[in-house]
Amino acid sequence: MHTTLKKKREFPDVYALLFWVCIAAMVLTWIIPAGSFDRVKEGSISKVVAGSFHYVERAPQTPWDMLQAIYNGFIRSASVIFMIFFCGAGVAMVEETKSLSTFFGIVARKLRGKEMIAIAIIMFGLALGDATGAFGNIGVALMPIGLVMAHAIGGDDFLGFLIVYFGLMSGFGVGFANPGILGVAQTIAEVPIFSGTPPRFIACMLNILFLYLVTLRYYARIKKDPTYSLNYEEGEATSDFLGTKGAEDDKKDVREGIVMTRRQGIIVSFFVIAIALCVAFTIKYRWNPAKISAWFLGIGVIVGLLSGFSMNEIARKWINGCKPMVYASFITGLASGISVILTNGHILDTIVYALSLPLAKTGAVIGAGLMVWVNGLINVVIPSGSGQAAVVMPIMTPMADVIGMTRQVAVQAFQFGDGLTNLATPLNGPMMGCLAIAGVGFPKYIKWAWKYILIELAVATVITMGLQAVGYMGY
Repeated sequence: MHTTLKKKREFPDVYALLFWVCIAAMVLTWIIPAGSFDRVKEGSISKVVAGSFHYVERAPQTPWDMLQAIYNGFIRSASVIFMIFFCGAGVAMVEETKSLSTFFGIVARKLRGKEMIAIAIIMFGLALGDATGAFGNIGVALMPIGLVMAHAIGGDDFLGFLIVYFGLMSGFGVGFANPGILGVAQTIAEVPIFSGTPPRFIACMLNILFLYLVTLRYYARIKKDPTYSLNYEEGEATSDFLGTKGAEDDKKDVREGIVMTRRQGIIVSFFVIAIALCVAFTIKYRWNPAKISAWFLGIGVIVGLLSGFSMNEIARKWINGCKPMVYASFITGLASGISVILTNGHILDTIVYALSLPLAKTGAVIGAGLMVWVNGLINVVIPSGSGQAAVVMPIMTPMADVIGMTRQVAVQAFQFGDGLTNLATPLNGPMMGCLAIAGVGFPKYIKWAWKYILIELAVATVITMGLQAVGYMGY
C-alpha cells in the first residue's frame, strides 16, 4: 500500500514531462487563434513591425505533426546535441587516467577550509565572462569538469551544476555588455548600445552575489545533512553521491595521500591550456558549437595518445564517454521540439500579443514592473534571448512610449524578464542538458529553485519600477 502511494506521488521523468508539454502545445494549436506579426529584415535581425498583429489561417497540429516537430526539434538543436557528446567524451578521456580528479583532490586538500573561496573564484569568473555573452556555448562543455571539482571538495553532482550553470547564468541574466541580447534590444529600442551601464552593472553584481550565496547555502546544508542533496535517493550510502564516489568509508578523507604522476601532470597541464584557449577563441572569434565540438574531439585524441592508449582504445573510450551524455543530449532536442510545435501551429505570435495587452492598461511605474513578468512568461515559449528581443522589443518600445515609460526602462524590463527566467523554463535546452548531466530531474530542481527565482524576479521588479520612478534614461 505504502509503495503504491509512493509511486503515485513520484515526479515524472523529465522525458515524460517534456512529452506532456509537447502534447499540451499541440492541443493549444486547436484552441488558440492563429496569428502573426509582419516582420522586416534589418541586417541579421528579423524585426516585428509594431501594430502589425493580425489573425491568419489556423494550422492545428495533429499527433503526427507533433511527432515530426519533435524530430525537427532535434535537427534544430543538432549542433548543441553533438557539442554535449563531444565535450562530455573529451572530459571523460582525461578522466580515464584519473588526472582531473587527482588534480582537484590536491587543490581541495590545499584549500581545505577555504572551499568558499574556490567556488567564488569560479562562479564570479564565469559570471563576469557571461555578462558579456562570452561563454554562451562553452557552458555545457564545462559541466563535466564542474562535477569532478564538486566531488573533490566533498560535494555532489548538483553542486557542480550550481557552480557552473548558476555561475554562468548569474552574469548572463543581467549581462551589462552582452551584444547578442542587450545590444539587439537596445538597437531595436533605438537607444545607444550599452548605454545605462552603471545600474545594470550593480544589478548584475548583486545577482552574482545572490546566486553565489545560494550555492554556498546548498553546499553547507549537504555537508551537514547529506540527505538534503538533490542527488540523494533513499537507501543510498553517503559515498554513493557525496564526495569521491565509491569511498569505502564515508568519513574518510580520500584527499589525503593523493599524489599526481608525471603522466597525469602532463595531461592536466595540456587540458588546462586547451580549455583556456577554447574559452579565449570562443570570446575572440565567437566560436559556434561546431568549432567547440571539433576542439574537444582534438583534445580527446591527444589526451588519449598522451595517456598511452592505442587508437582502438581511444575509439572505445571515446564512445564510452559519449554514453552518459545521451540522456542530456536528447532532452535538449525534445525541449526544442515544443517551440517548433507552437511555431508550426501559428500561435507563438498570438501568445506574445495576448501577454502584451495588459501593459497598455497600466501606468508607467506599474507597467514597468508588469513588463518584467510579461517578458518572463514570454521567455517560457521563446527561450532564445536574441530571438525574444527581436519579437518583443518592437512591441514593447511603442507601448512604453504610449504609457510614458522610458525606452531604457523597457529594455531593462525585457532583460530582467528574459534573463532571470532562464533558470525556470524546461524549454531551456542547455539548462535541461546540464541538469541531466548532474543527474537531477527538472521537477526536483524547480521544487528546490522556485523560491530563489521568485526572489530574483521580485527584486528585479522593484528595481525596474524604481528606475522608472526616477525617469531613468541611461544616456
